[in-house]
Amino acid sequence: MSIFKEEVIKSIIDKAKSDQSGSVSEVLREVMRVCENAGMTGFTLQELSVIATTGWYISQDPRMGKLMRDMMTMKPPEPDDEFLN
Repeated sequence: MSIFKEEVIKSIIDKAKSDQSGSVSEVLREVMRVCENAGMTGFTLQELSVIATTGWYISQDPRMGKLMRDMMTMKPPEPDDEFLN
């Protein structure tokens, strides 16, 4: 069983063909380049899926983008050896 669903591939191709600006093809090439580099760096397909899904949700709701940016800038908590032991 292939993970590449024909209807999804067709949707991607149709989107790229119908975009006169070329921005869809540009984004498609960039996403593939970044994913290739990420795979060579050691990211798993599952990890890339989480990253891509998070990025998509951020694109749909600016509040999600702010939440993610805030979380990424938070300092990790101080170690609490007493709590851990």
